[in-house]
Amino acid sequence: MRKPFAIAAALAATLLSVGMGTAHAETVPGCASAQQIGTTGYVKYQGATIASVKQFAGCGKNFAYTWVWDSYARNHTYRVSNWIAVIDGTEEYPGGDLRSGTKQELWGAGAATLDKCTRAVSSVTVPGGGYVSGWTDKRC
Repeated sequence: MRKPFAIAAALAATLLSVGMGTAHAETVPGCASAQQIGTTGYVKYQGATIASVKQFAGCGKNFAYTWVWDSYARNHTYRVSNWIAVIDGTEEYPGGDLRSGTKQELWGAGAATLDKCTRAVSSVTVPGGGYVSGWTDKRC
């Protein structure tokens, strides 16, 4: 009698978690073997999280990844940009090309920075023409 109840509870929990947000694949275009490194960073606006930023490593490069959250994407016109930043002592500079666009998901250009300390950085425009940024932790 307990087994059917446990199965039903697990199924209900799964269905509830699926309904919590939009699922999306996180596979680097052209480099399916790349894996996320470090923590996920968040872009916040007026106290609300509006986007996630992650750093992936694979195929000899680091990649920035940004996902604009549904709650922001549905109600705003925005532009998103991301890049890999190199951290060298107290200096921080772009380690590769900046990418930008108006889609909810944005993969950054691969940066040949695996031998450097890096972080992924993302900026999202907000009403009034400004922008807010978020970043991952430093990975060496």
